Amino acid sequence: MMSDATREQDAPEEEQQETAQYYDEYWSGRTGWSPPPGLDEDLRRWIDPLMVPGHKALDVGCGDGARYGARVRASGVEIHGVDISEVAVAAARARGIDARIASLSDPLPYAKATFDVVICLEVLEHLVTPEIVVRQIARVLKPGGFALMSVPNSAFWTTRVELMFTGHFNPRGSPVTQRASPWRDPHLRFFNFASIGAMLAEGGLQVVRSGGLECQFLRIAGVDAILGRKKSPLDAFVSAIGGKWPSLLARRCIVLATPQDPAA
Repeated sequence: MMSDATREQDAPEEEQQETAQYYDEYWSGRTGWSPPPGLDEDLRRWIDPLMVPGHKALDVGCGDGARYGARVRASGVEIHGVDISEVAVAAARARGIDARIASLSDPLPYAKATFDVVICLEVLEHLVTPEIVVRQIARVLKPGGFALMSVPNSAFWTTRVELMFTGHFNPRGSPVTQRASPWRDPHLRFFNFASIGAMLAEGGLQVVRSGGLECQFLRIAGVDAILGRKKSPLDAFVSAIGGKWPSLLARRCIVLATPQDPAA
């Protein structure tokens, strides 16, 4: 018979296999939903200033590279990526990204102080132990380098209202699971601006700038049905208001951080 110790040793490997299988299906489009491709203007304003020709960048949880990988590569930056999904890594490589299959529960497969920039967008909320990844990002960053990270804002106003009036906490990982079966939702950890900042500080990173993404806080299903999904003259005004109070009115938190000074 298998001992309890053997079962405990095998459990992490089985969990990694299940996770890899889920994200293979995710990036193949078989889960019923996949993230939209393309780079929105808000995110471009954060990424573009970091793209210095000749620098090296790492995309942690690179996925298929469709959203911004090709743009980073076209800027003259040497871009690398890691993802647990074999399907995603194959697609990223086809887009010119030097991508590797890697589990984010293990150390990143790079030497200390390798990269000028590390990008980790909409990844940490999918991990059981995101703090491990933060420490690894701090390790592979060069002194003075920058890490750009984003997570969903669990304090977004619609999440608060839904919890208050229905008693349902919406994990917002996938429209397929977020209400029908939230226990299967791909979002496992939940952040606001305070908690993401605290985790980065614990992991050896210092936040130098933070802000909100998707600040068009009235762009919810009911309003979109009325206005349509095309741009509205109200969008810029609403985004400006949302940008003033991102802790409540931004769907996503984005932070720019740099390695802490060991001497400080």
